[in-house]
Amino acid sequence: MLAFALSLTAVLLLAAGYVVGARHRRGREKTLRTTLDEQSEKLTLVEHELLRRSHLDPVTELPTQQPFQEFLEREWRRAAREDLPLSLIMVEVDHFRAYSDRVGKPRGDACLKTVADALRKCIRRPADFLARYGPGKFGVVLGSVSQEGALALAEALRASVEGLKFPNPVSATGPTLTLSLGVASAMPQRNAQWQDIELIATAERALAHAKEAGRNRVALAPAQ
Repeated sequence: MLAFALSLTAVLLLAAGYVVGARHRRGREKTLRTTLDEQSEKLTLVEHELLRRSHLDPVTELPTQQPFQEFLEREWRRAAREDLPLSLIMVEVDHFRAYSDRVGKPRGDACLKTVADALRKCIRRPADFLARYGPGKFGVVLGSVSQEGALALAEALRASVEGLKFPNPVSATGPTLTLSLGVASAMPQRNAQWQDIELIATAERALAHAKEAGRNRVALAPAQ
């Protein structure tokens, strides 16, 4: 009888140990799954942040050319669907390359940041898109804005930077920092193909016209 009791006790202890061990393993597995889920979530957040930063210019913290192009295409398609105007402003800091060569890259970068901050303050609609488009250049996409509205905003952008009185010792235009701006507008047709190149090219021609006319001004592309 004693031997049976001892055997039964051993079996019960073994079973209890198995149950405790199984619970412990399940607890460890649950903890491990939770940890893996947390690490996966953190990795996803890091990936999203890296992607976001890869689309931001490190100097001005504005979107770069790729998101600018993507936004412009979306706005073009929306304008075509809803029969709305679409406008684009190309902006260039006058004599920026010569300025940066004279004062050095760090001060050149500081100049660009100052310009970007001034442009931001003038662009108040959340739907408008400001980006750094290249060395000394910026682009602005204006959905649902006519040519007249785009010209008015471009003039406000020009005046805001001129009003900074930021010294530019190499400028042949004047003693302070100035902008040249080109405006292009379109009324996409419902069945029109995506034509970002044409709109950008028209704005670039307008910008070239502003520079040829003496800089520190807003221009439309001359008729072809």
